[in-house]
Amino acid sequence: MLVVRKKSVVMGILVVLLIITGYLNLVYNQSALNGQNVQEAVNQQDEMDGIVVRDMEDSTEEEEDATEVAAISSANFFASYRLERENTRKEEIEYIRQILDNPASDPEIKKEAQAQLLEITKNMEKELAIEALIKAKGFKDVVVILHKDSVNVIVDKPDLQQEEVAQILDIVRRESGHKPENIKIIPKL
Repeated sequence: MLVVRKKSVVMGILVVLLIITGYLNLVYNQSALNGQNVQEAVNQQDEMDGIVVRDMEDSTEEEEDATEVAAISSANFFASYRLERENTRKEEIEYIRQILDNPASDPEIKKEAQAQLLEITKNMEKELAIEALIKAKGFKDVVVILHKDSVNVIVDKPDLQQEEVAQILDIVRRESGHKPENIKIIPKL
């Protein structure tokens, strides 16, 4: 009985560490990628334009450049988040596989690990389906983050109309099975 408790505690600690590692990895890489990609875009634009003398006529150009950099930054957010999500899941799956492949693992722990692996797989499928359905409604880009009791949806649009929110809410509710009060739709500014 004591061995089962110790293994359960160790499994719990591993899961908590995995979640913390994934979160820190996401935060670190997001800030690094966003800063790097914006600077690269600015550098590329400067190289193509040469040195621009700023005066009243160039203000329109500056606004267009700012819009392009914002669009690049927004696209990079979605791409970098998906990359981070994929990397984090790979790490989670690798940890779970180590538990499953370890002959010394307790059968109860293996059963929990199999359930977690199945849950990760189901979430991956649901997130991809929801993202594809929302994009099919005409949204440029979207990221769906499924949790056990809630869903977060980040849409690449600064302002959402009530009809758009209703469309997204309907898709997410139908595909995830979550109640509307547990679904948060976030416009990407």
